[in-house]
Order: sequence, then structure tokens, then C-alpha cells
Amino acid sequence: MLKKIGCLLIIIISIGIAGIFIPAIFTVLGTFFYAFFNDWVLWIYISILALIFVVGFTFSGFAYGYIKYNHLRGTLMTMFGTLLVVIGILLLIVYTFLVIIFTSLITVELKLILLIIFVLAAAPYLLLSLEKTFDITTFMKDVWKQRKDFYKLTYTTEEKGNLIFIHNEQNGSSISNVFEAAATLKIQEALHAMQKSPATPISVYIRSAFRIIFTELARNLTVWPRTRNRIYRNFAKIRIGKNACIGQWTRVDPLFPDLIELEEGSGIGIGCNLLSHNFMHKDPLTICVGPILIKKNARVGAYSTILPGVTIGEGAIVGAGSVVVDDIPPNTIAYGVPATVVKNGNEK
Repeated sequence: MLKKIGCLLIIIISIGIAGIFIPAIFTVLGTFFYAFFNDWVLWIYISILALIFVVGFTFSGFAYGYIKYNHLRGTLMTMFGTLLVVIGILLLIVYTFLVIIFTSLITVELKLILLIIFVLAAAPYLLLSLEKTFDITTFMKDVWKQRKDFYKLTYTTEEKGNLIFIHNEQNGSSISNVFEAAATLKIQEALHAMQKSPATPISVYIRSAFRIIFTELARNLTVWPRTRNRIYRNFAKIRIGKNACIGQWTRVDPLFPDLIELEEGSGIGIGCNLLSHNFMHKDPLTICVGPILIKKNARVGAYSTILPGVTIGEGAIVGAGSVVVDDIPPNTIAYGVPATVVKNGNEK
């Protein structure tokens, strides 16, 4: 990305130097610039919007359905369509900024006011578009490089209670770690085959890349619990019952939040971590995935961590700062690292 920006700057500087010796260049460019930011504005906006909604979303939608038939090609196609959408948003922001500067339809004073307003409003989206462009292109490059390794990899699965262990087998491939792109796609393929995660037909990486935008907003900025619940339900696909509460700064699993469920009246304190997967194994090609269930009227204290496959029983209370590695029985109080039951009770 930095190389491309550097090349663009070199081209612009070269044109400027050439214009010193060949003044006619500026005459031609001046005519082009005027038309580009005045006469052609409507058609350019229509073209950018067509790139986003017609080409990008249509291509992504087609590729979305293809992933379940061929995870590698489907993921590459989906990422390409998503990249077109992100690039279109980036072009829309940059072009609008330049239109405000170069248009002849408004006065200099009004331009300054509009520029200030536009920069304040659009800067976060510009930075987000740049980051996602770099993020997606990096992953696409990794997937493309490891496309042959993907077909060499095989996997085995093992279920232990609520936990699912997926073991990747190298089979002559160069893949040695679960964090590599080919291994990530193979894990996605395994989960889809087992149908253990409701959203696995879509690329795990793509879902995570965009879902985190909304979950981070909910985690850090949203104050009212019902608003936070709506964001988590709609964008992270967490199953949340009536009057359940997720405290601020609680971090939900970025890859498999759809495996998390809070039943009616349950509550999670601020700053907790809900992890429905982990890579903490001796074998670097193994991942563990498991659902988290917080049952009716259960409570989890602030800054606690819940590991995959854990169920917090109905009416149970987990003390603040605990690490929960096993199920907590109903109507008990547990705390500690790891959390252990310190008091048994009844419904009352």
C-alpha cells in the first residue's frame, strides 16, 4: 500500500516537472480538471455508486452462496466483492472532498465551511476504509499464496462434551500454524461440515473484519443496555433473552459470537471476556470451539473471563475477576482463578 501511494506521488510530481517545460500540459489538464469536478460530477457519482451497490454487493452476494461449495474460491470472490465496496466508499469520500475544493459553483468562504464540516464528518470513515482496504488485501494475498496448501490440508474433529477440537493435518503442506490463512479456511470448512456454527457458510475472516466495527461501538460507546443488545443481536448474532444485560467494555468472541447465548434476566458485568474459541494447545494446528450459555437469572461479575463450552447455571453467581473453565451449577456462588463453587443455595 505504501509503495502504491509513493508511486502515485512520483507520478504527480513528474507531471508537475513536465509542466514547467511543456506548459501546454497544464492547459489540457486544466480543462480536464474543470470538467471532472464540475460538468461530470453527476455521472462520476453514479459510476461510484454503481461500483458499490451494483458490482460490489452483487458480486459479494453471488460469492456468498458459492463459499459452501468451494471455500477457497468462494472466500477469494467474496473478499474481492467486499474490496470493491470498500474502495468505492473510499473513492466517494475522496472525490467529494476534491469536488468541494475544485468546484466553481460555490464561493471560497463557503468552501472552507463545507470542508471543515466534511472533514470532521468523513475522517473516521476515511480511516476505516483505508484500514479495511489494507486488511482485506493482506488477507487476500495470504489466501492466494497458500491456495495449493489449502487443498493439501486435511482435518479431523473430536467432540468432548460441549467442546469441538479441530485438528489440521499438514499432509506435505507448508502450513505449520492455525493462524495462517489456509488453516483458517480449513477450520471454517470443518465447522460448516459439522454445522455447529449458524454463520459458518460465510467466510469467518470477512464476518469478523466487519462485525468488529459494530461490536466495538457497542462495547465502548453505547450506554443503554437495550441498545447494546440490539447491536449484538443484529450484527454479532448473539442470542439474548428478555431483560438480559451485557455490561460496557465486555468483549465478545470476534470469530464465533453466534455461539454465545444469554437467557432471560441474565447479566454480565463490565469488562468481561466471552471466548467461544481458543488456540491454547500444544499442537499449533489445533483449535477448540464451544458454545457459552448464561442461563436464566445467572450473573457474571465484572472483569471475568468465560472460556469455550461453559454453561453458567440458572440463578448462579460468578464473582468478579474470575476465570470460568468448567460449568457452574444452578443456584451456586463461584469465584476465583479458576472459578470454584464456594456456596450452594436454592432458588430463593
